[in-house]
Amino acid sequence: MLKWLTITLIALVVFFTLLLGLGYLLKEHEVATTHLKNQLDQERADNRAKKNKRALNSIIETSLVEVVEKTSKYSRNTSRLVKQEILLKNLTCLSIKQCVLVDIKFSDVNCLFAINTIGASLLAKTGDVSSSVGKCPSYPKKSQLSCQSNLCTYGNINY
Repeated sequence: MLKWLTITLIALVVFFTLLLGLGYLLKEHEVATTHLKNQLDQERADNRAKKNKRALNSIIETSLVEVVEKTSKYSRNTSRLVKQEILLKNLTCLSIKQCVLVDIKFSDVNCLFAINTIGASLLAKTGDVSSSVGKCPSYPKKSQLSCQSNLCTYGNINY
C-alpha cells in the first residue's frame, strides 16, 4: 500500500511540475507576443505617416510642375524656358543643407519654390524675366524646407 501511495505522490508531483512549467512558458510567450504586436503596430503607424507625407509632398511637387508648365504655355521668350528648365532640373538634393527656398517673381504674383543651391544661383543669373502664371502652389501652415526622397521640398514634414 505504501508503495502505491509513493508512486502516486511522485506522479502527482511530476504532473504539477510539468503543469507549472507549461504555465510559465505560456506566460512568457504572451509577453513576447504582446511586445511583438506593439512593435508591429508602431511600424504600421510609421509607414502610414510616411505614405501620408509622400502623398502631401507629391501634391506639392505636382503643383510645382503644373506652375512651371503653365509658365511655359504663356511664355514665348527663350529666357523664360531657361527658368523652367532650371526649376525642373535642380530639385535634387542629398541633405537639407543643399536646399533653399527661392521667391520667384512673376508679373502678377511671387511664388515660393524649394530648389537646390545650384538652381538658386542659376536663377539669380537669369535676371528678372517677367512672365505670367496661373497660380502658385499652396503650402500648409508651418511648412518647412526639407530634403525627402532626394528632392528639395517645402511642406509640412510633421504630418
